[in-house]
Amino acid sequence: MQFFYVGLGGFLGAITRYALGQALSARSRGNFPTGTLIINLTGAFLLGLLSGTPAFAHRFGTSLTLMLTTGFLGAYTTFSTYSYETIQLLEDRKVISALIYLLSSIALGLSFVLAGRALAAKFMP
Repeated sequence: MQFFYVGLGGFLGAITRYALGQALSARSRGNFPTGTLIINLTGAFLLGLLSGTPAFAHRFGTSLTLMLTTGFLGAYTTFSTYSYETIQLLEDRKVISALIYLLSSIALGLSFVLAGRALAAKFMP
């Protein structure tokens, strides 16, 4: 039954990522992959928030936890698109943009996970 919950979360996460990505792409200028960066950072924050709440899995159960973390956030965030877009920027000879994207994704992603965990520890002990 847990496979069902992971699959359901994945379905919802993929649809959310696609819809949000389309909306963000329509608003962005240039070739910088702002949409993927925002999606990955919000996903990192949410995963930090959920994983930083020790009682979350206990309160809501393993199935809901798997649906939200492995399913939804696993499909919502996308390392493969991040990697592809970094290569595209390099192939387009936008080396500075590629480096900014590469380093900001890593540094900000880690920071957002830590921020989510800190918020969870403060408000959801």
